[in-house]
Amino acid sequence: MTQTHVTITGGQFLTLDARSDEVFIREDLSEEQRMFGRTAAEFMQKEVLPVVERLYKHDWDLTRQLMRKAADLDLLRLEIPAAYGGLGLDLISAAYVGEQIAVNPSFGGSLGAHTSIGTLPLVYFGTDEQKARYLPRLSSGELIAAYALTEPQSGSDALAARTTATLTPDGRHYVLNGQKMWITNGQFADLFTIFAKVDGDKFTAFLVERSMGVVSGRDEIKLGLDGNSTTALMLDDVKVPIENVLGTIGQGHKVAFNVLNFGRVKLGARNMAGVKGALGHAVKYAKERRQFGKAIAEFGLIKQKLAGMAIRGFIGDAMSYRALGDVDRALQSVDRDDASSDARVLKTIEGFAVECSINKVWTSEALAWTVDEAIQVFGGNGYSREFPVERMYRDARITRIYEGTNEINRMIIPTRLMKQSPALFTAEAARQAMDAWSETMDAGSRRTRPTAAQGPLAAERDFVSGSKRLAIALLGHAAAIYGDELKEAQEIQAEIADVIIEVYAMESGVARAEKLADRGDARASTARDAVVVYTSDAADRIASAARQVVAALSARGADASLASGVHRLMAHPPTDTIAARRRIANAVIEAGKHPF
Repeated sequence: MTQTHVTITGGQFLTLDARSDEVFIREDLSEEQRMFGRTAAEFMQKEVLPVVERLYKHDWDLTRQLMRKAADLDLLRLEIPAAYGGLGLDLISAAYVGEQIAVNPSFGGSLGAHTSIGTLPLVYFGTDEQKARYLPRLSSGELIAAYALTEPQSGSDALAARTTATLTPDGRHYVLNGQKMWITNGQFADLFTIFAKVDGDKFTAFLVERSMGVVSGRDEIKLGLDGNSTTALMLDDVKVPIENVLGTIGQGHKVAFNVLNFGRVKLGARNMAGVKGALGHAVKYAKERRQFGKAIAEFGLIKQKLAGMAIRGFIGDAMSYRALGDVDRALQSVDRDDASSDARVLKTIEGFAVECSINKVWTSEALAWTVDEAIQVFGGNGYSREFPVERMYRDARITRIYEGTNEINRMIIPTRLMKQSPALFTAEAARQAMDAWSETMDAGSRRTRPTAAQGPLAAERDFVSGSKRLAIALLGHAAAIYGDELKEAQEIQAEIADVIIEVYAMESGVARAEKLADRGDARASTARDAVVVYTSDAADRIASAARQVVAALSARGADASLASGVHRLMAHPPTDTIAARRRIANAVIEAGKHPF
């Protein structure tokens, strides 16, 4: 499995350096993991892609048939425990399979909603009897699952749900009344995880079979994902046996939010499938399309776009598999035969909530940028439904909304870090972060920092270290100055979150590139170029975010030394990113696809 040996717990990346030999990268996938990926890729190429037009016309019987075929290949049972008909594989394997399935986001969404948020609530919160009753049928595709949390009046504020659950006089059933919205697989699912309030305030999860009275609305007419079913659910006196309460009465939030973390930790790999797919279409078109007597792939501004896509693919993979590797490693310490193992698994996943949110935000926004630039490469043809990137553009838009909006996930990042490590984000700790860095500065230069880092990416590692201190300093000062009001200062939190996101992205890319170089990988020089360019661009974004925060803090009376200290931490030496981008683009053009 993972080839690393140091166990990382969630949220530690601001205080611990990620060594290249301790970070899992995509190139570390085992042969067994790659085998599952190949199986999924072949399934998509042979069974799904040839019939996607029928899915886009809402042939849900076909979707069910394809799900049964996927089950025959074990693709629905990856994360289900062996005791209930599953394989009990690690998150890396599941994410890698998800990456292959995501080549068609519509069917990928249907299958993912079934195997992840549809099935995992039962895996981790179900009783032995519930698991025995449903998991084998879910793993075989006999039953299709769906997850029903959102309501017309409660989206991000899930706990504001109005659906009610009332115990019958005989105490044998709960009667559910209400409505759910935006339910993937809503038209044809058989088993729903539905959230409702018992006695008006006890937010609770229920396992609800369609036959109990669930009624689906019409399929929504959406911007994208035309080939998966998204409906409302109407719950009108739906009688659910008390045996189908999932988890504990009043503890439904634990089911809802932990399951979303499971989804987010794997979402990055799926988003990167879209990035690489769009790049593949763009470079193929750029090599074939001729203007002014030559292929447009030869023009500098087209190369700039191709390079940007490849850089995002490289960094996004580095972030996604780093987080997956860290989580899997942490989960290895959990004895799955222990009665409390499910609770410990959930606690472990919850500990990585920051990394999950970081990857969700970054990879969805990288995908959005990539599909937009792919359309630009295609020019007018990109705007036509006769060419492939138009649908990719529409399908990608939802990734910044589902699994928690990017705005909500940006709020999670600083909030969760302060909860996990309160001593790290005090005014004193913030001053120490800047003072310690200032002491290592060359007094005669703001552009040179002595560093212990070695190798061709030493400057990038050095900048990552400074950016970590910057993040700690900004969040510590903000917490001290705003106090309890910080939770309402969403703009400040979001700017600081963006600095933290860039820290994780830069360091992940550096570690992956160093690992490839240590192995003598032929692509190591291209990887180095990708990291150098990304870090240079990230430095500008970090500087912009830091200026916004410092200005706001200064208006509230922050000491003038804050601005000068932050300025020192933002210093980064200039580099010729134009030449590096051209080298990356040339590698893309030569490969005819993403070069990694």
